[in-house]
Amino acid sequence: MKRIAIILDKNLEPGAAANVAALLMGQAALNERELYADQPVLDQSGVQHAGIQYSTVILKAGGNQLINLVNSCSDDSGGLSHVVFSQTGQSLNNAFEQYASEIASMALEATKVVGVIVWGEDETVRAATKKFSVMK
Repeated sequence: MKRIAIILDKNLEPGAAANVAALLMGQAALNERELYADQPVLDQSGVQHAGIQYSTVILKAGGNQLINLVNSCSDDSGGLSHVVFSQTGQSLNNAFEQYASEIASMALEATKVVGVIVWGEDETVRAATKKFSVMK
């Protein structure tokens, strides 16, 4: 069984947190095609429902904890995949080329990470994220 954890900066406003979570999930779905079913999930009325195949949880953490998580995922051979989003990205609406250029010229810490998504085997994701609490 697989699992997804979206870990967001605990200081994000609710709307910003929802936005960061959506952006991270979208990128993860592009990177890992198996996150969603290939075929639509339809109810008896023909209305399509989300075809998410992995259990998903949203957690919160401090900024340094986010950096430490990214570093541990990068250093770990445990098979976790991950993607980040940053304050740099939040500040550059509809300016993708500038965003990509700025990110390419910055160290991870300088981007001010506000969200991380990790996915992989259930027990590996749980172990990597056990110190974080559920976002409410």
